[in-house]
Amino acid sequence: MTRGGLRRLGAVWQALWPVHAPEPSAPPTGSSQPPPSPDLWMPGPPQVRLGWHPIWSVLGVALLLSTAVIAIGAVVRAPYVVFAPGSAIDTEPIISTPGTEAFEDDGEVLFLTVSLRGASQRVGYGEAALGWLRGDEDVFPRDAILGGQTGDESREQSLQEMTVSQEVAAKVALEHLGYEVASRGRGAVVTSTVPGSPAATDLRPGDVIVAVDGTDIDLDSQLRGELDGREPGDQVALSVDRGGSEPVDVTTRLIADPDGSDRALLGVSVFTRDLSFDLPFTVRIDTNDVGGPSAGLALTLGLIDHLTPGSLTGGQVIATTGTMDPDGRVGVVGGVAQKAAAAIGAGARLILVPESEADEARAHAGDVTVVGVATLDDALEALTDIGGNADELDRDGGP
Repeated sequence: MTRGGLRRLGAVWQALWPVHAPEPSAPPTGSSQPPPSPDLWMPGPPQVRLGWHPIWSVLGVALLLSTAVIAIGAVVRAPYVVFAPGSAIDTEPIISTPGTEAFEDDGEVLFLTVSLRGASQRVGYGEAALGWLRGDEDVFPRDAILGGQTGDESREQSLQEMTVSQEVAAKVALEHLGYEVASRGRGAVVTSTVPGSPAATDLRPGDVIVAVDGTDIDLDSQLRGELDGREPGDQVALSVDRGGSEPVDVTTRLIADPDGSDRALLGVSVFTRDLSFDLPFTVRIDTNDVGGPSAGLALTLGLIDHLTPGSLTGGQVIATTGTMDPDGRVGVVGGVAQKAAAAIGAGARLILVPESEADEARAHAGDVTVVGVATLDDALEALTDIGGNADELDRDGGP
């Protein structure tokens, strides 16, 4: 620091904390000794007296208020949940097919997760505020994510979704390799309705559609098939299981696809009740306590890679997120910003995400390539582009 800077620092210090030192005393009178040379004589240590400054009162009050705010923020529970980056889990160690030949890949197919804080044990306002400030975290109203469920109820549903996701992944992967897989179910369960649509008035979450215009519906795919070729505004007669001894009759009208396609839609989200598949051999997938449906695409790719020689990934580390429908379509997920951060941390070269969420993922993926996919075939094409062998797979019912 320069001499001028030292002088300014000393002036500030003197203003905040004045130091009062006595004037140097003269040598005692009557002494026969001559006074010491001014160049050699120094006064004793100064007598320091601390002075009070109003700024200390302001700083003290500010410190007390800050401490109180932090304490309240840590103790008072907030009605929010925080999405934070989770993990990137390699599918190869968690997939097994006893009794069939399996193959290893030099690369990795990772499925990405989100850490959800505030579902079971609520976060404080302080933690929620930090989530708002951090670039790789998102904060949402708790009811918007849990829908009025308790943390335990949400957890149980999430684990059930993962179980269904594993079964669908096995079905789609084996069918892609040429195996025949029979599907079984007991109707299409309504999970949500499009606001403002006729279905929003006529149907409710939890309804199970078991027939359309007299045709039995066992699978959600059959429901979509029955609506093909119809027009927006067409009337449909549904048989709906609402938990009673007999189904109830519900009549509603179809709507135009909000995404602009020519399809007519019922205006509901559905899944198959008690969905199961007759697989040609045992497939085991152990995701431990990870829940949710968003690993579907990764598990499908991982199982295909497990059952075929060569490298589906071209020896690269690739990360994916996306649900998998029984017909091979990739569905949207949440938390792609946090999953992109997890993929970066795992050293992924490529991230596959649902097509509609690719832009959001790219905004958080740094230098990692992001490809949006709508189907399993899109995902396999993206892997081929980085050196994978998807075009060389034996699809005659076995590797």
